[in-house]
Amino acid sequence: MFFSEYYGIDSSVVEHYGAVDISFVCDIPLFIDPMLIFNSEKEEYKKLHEEIIRYFHFLYQKACDGLSNKELKAWFEFNEVPNNWLGYSMSGNKGAALGKQYARFLYKNIRFATNTNNITKSNHIEKIMLLYEGSGKDKISDLTVNLIKGFLCSYTEEFARKYLDKKYIKKFHVEKAYFNYETESFVSKEYELPYITSEKGKKEYVLLTPKDILREDEPAINRKDFLDSYDDVRSMIDNDSLRAYVNNYIAKAILEYEDNQKRNKRSVNERSVKKIEKDAFKELAKEYPELYDYYIKYVENNPEQVSKLAHEECTEELEKFYSNSKILIAKVIDEGYVIQEDIEAREEAKNRLKFFKHIIEECDGYLALYYNGKQIAKEKDLQRLFRFVWYGTSYKVDAEPNNGRGQADFIVSKGMNNQNIIEFKLASNSSLGHVFTQIKIYEAANCTDGSLVVIFYFTEEEKRFAEKVIEDSGYKLAIDESIFLIDCRKDNKKSASIA
Repeated sequence: MFFSEYYGIDSSVVEHYGAVDISFVCDIPLFIDPMLIFNSEKEEYKKLHEEIIRYFHFLYQKACDGLSNKELKAWFEFNEVPNNWLGYSMSGNKGAALGKQYARFLYKNIRFATNTNNITKSNHIEKIMLLYEGSGKDKISDLTVNLIKGFLCSYTEEFARKYLDKKYIKKFHVEKAYFNYETESFVSKEYELPYITSEKGKKEYVLLTPKDILREDEPAINRKDFLDSYDDVRSMIDNDSLRAYVNNYIAKAILEYEDNQKRNKRSVNERSVKKIEKDAFKELAKEYPELYDYYIKYVENNPEQVSKLAHEECTEELEKFYSNSKILIAKVIDEGYVIQEDIEAREEAKNRLKFFKHIIEECDGYLALYYNGKQIAKEKDLQRLFRFVWYGTSYKVDAEPNNGRGQADFIVSKGMNNQNIIEFKLASNSSLGHVFTQIKIYEAANCTDGSLVVIFYFTEEEKRFAEKVIEDSGYKLAIDESIFLIDCRKDNKKSASIA
């Protein structure tokens, strides 16, 4: 169910407004990139960027004085804003909050984040993530949403008043809508917003997000790109002595490697040279944090490239999500499904999986697994599509719940004593056999057994590999009982319309 369908308007109305037509089944994996706000020529975005940076400077000033736990919680800790239905969640829209750990990280590094060393055109809050190991796109996006919540509320309110029936709109007191610098506190504000009713019967407001500040991949400023762009960063250094030192340090590291290879009568490997250059650059950044600012300057100087890549990512993700989910939904509706709510969760999960398999293999549903002729390679894409098969159910379908021993893909339940685990895997996964170890751990953590495993294969070779892994693991007899192989090939199927 998409926003436009739920509120009875054409999807083109949302598109022409510039917003994303969100799904109320699961989050769409898109994230706000603050650099897109900074690069924009729109005056309202320029003001947004200024307000974001103003708050970061406020945090820096307060951090200099030292903070109590109460102050740290009030100013540095942020909750996730699930109302925009964007992010990683595949079961509804509830993801993880930024939490205390991220608040501490922000507090510890706020000086680094606000110091430009007089190199960049502006401050950028995502600079903080250059010190963060791993992906940070959801974190910087969630932080940005919190800091522009008032704008998103006004943006959605304007749309709702223009295009939605009044019966879909309700007044909400939105917490932390904006920050009051006189009282040094976040303030609530009332908005007229569209709403949906949650599973618990609570009315929750919905937020639209402009497409032109979203992307699917990491934000333009990110740690991986910083390390991969060391040559470009070096070319940006206008301090002659620093540039000479950086170049000399990296050259010495390479020379040491080449001498070592020569002594051991080994050839020089180009990939090893690249890694040594990157590692040396990484070490230099600890000593000379200005290198981070030269990297940001490099990104600032390429606004067209940033916007182009973000637009392509966003457009492809949306087209893939919209077209593929609608293909599957249409097939599900056409084929029909007999809902049985008086059976065990495991049996209902098996029935839905068999129906999913039937739709993909025999009803052209496999078309939903390709985009522009290319295979969807991510397990998460397949998991999202599976969510659409669970229409009209009273079972609780939790995606990626974590009960302390890692995340299972799905837990289907109706009460604590009636639940079942489902794991999705691509046959192309070289660690496919590990799934049978994983499910035992998940079963112990969730006090259940009889988990179901679904393996998707896109080639004959992948099929043979999956069958061998299953046989070698001692589960050959479980095929079609607790292990389901789904044939996603497109070269062996006739279209249902011409068969």
